[in-house]
Amino acid sequence: MDGTDPIVCPRCQGSLHEQVDRWSCRGCGASYRGLRGIPDLRTGDDLFLANRADWDFALRLNDDYDRLDFRGLLERYFDLSPEIPSDLRRRQIAHILTGPDRFSEHLDCSVMLRCLISWDRVLDLGCGTGSVLLALASRPADLDGYEDQRPLYGVDIAMRWLLVARKRLDEAGHSDVRLVCGCAEAQPFGSQSFGGLIGGDVIEHVGDQARTLAEAHRILKPWGRLYLATPNRFSLAPEPHVQVWGVGFLPRRWMSAYVFWKRQVDFRAIRTLSYVEWKRLLRRSPFEGGIVSAPGLSENELAEFAPFKRALARLYNRAVAGYGRWLALAFGPLYHIHCRRSGAIVSAPTSSPAPHPHSRPSTTRV
Repeated sequence: MDGTDPIVCPRCQGSLHEQVDRWSCRGCGASYRGLRGIPDLRTGDDLFLANRADWDFALRLNDDYDRLDFRGLLERYFDLSPEIPSDLRRRQIAHILTGPDRFSEHLDCSVMLRCLISWDRVLDLGCGTGSVLLALASRPADLDGYEDQRPLYGVDIAMRWLLVARKRLDEAGHSDVRLVCGCAEAQPFGSQSFGGLIGGDVIEHVGDQARTLAEAHRILKPWGRLYLATPNRFSLAPEPHVQVWGVGFLPRRWMSAYVFWKRQVDFRAIRTLSYVEWKRLLRRSPFEGGIVSAPGLSENELAEFAPFKRALARLYNRAVAGYGRWLALAFGPLYHIHCRRSGAIVSAPTSSPAPHPHSRPSTTRV
């Protein structure tokens, strides 16, 4: 692992000169603003909220940043979002608060995910409120065969969410985790900068999924790994973002109108994929394939369900572990995607920690 800063100008890949909440590119001369040490390196608008509106939202959060704790700032976020129905607000807050525990539980059960984080820089794609970063930063490094704490980075297109993440991480004593505001389709990082990329519930929100995968491939080091978690378009459960049944079975051109009719919520910025669509997308990506799996639901996720739904979820977990795997791939609620970048084996510098035994490069493509 080298000691260079992976954060670069997203336009020309030039190095950045940092001042107080202001960054300038030494290559093309572009200038970038920032908040609370988070550079705004976006090159395009979010599909859900334009950058100007997001920046104004972030400034309103910033006004209350010093007087509120993480939970208070999170509640303030939803106070400033009255368009979110009250039941979705409660569900989303509960989901955010339990996020680190859910990810930690999954990490303990997944060898491939532990390989991803075991020996190099890790980037959380679409880090949101920092649940994954908090779980990783709080995890003893020696559990994964790493002598020192791995460098952690998070990127998200929403500055408003990054402010909440900054508060959360700082409160937990992890101010060394770097946060960046940027686009998934034009990552503000140098090529071959990371050993592992994690993207939970993000790929369905980007404007160009193929380009997002291409950028992930670019910033991964040879033999680096990508992990994504994303809802299944054809899930028999309610669509998790809006809690509406049957959305994925409609033609795409009808989905937004149907969701707005049912919930008065904007669904235009969400594009979930089916198993077949995922396999096609991965084959056409620079990764040239990958593993698409249908995982079981964790105990922390089950705890959020009502009793009847929890009972159904336990039946689903039994099916996933048995002969119902293919049904789960077709109609289960969630996919996990694992990809590995191929490339020549690069010897680690002598100052770098030894790779975890499970993370040694092999000729088998994940």
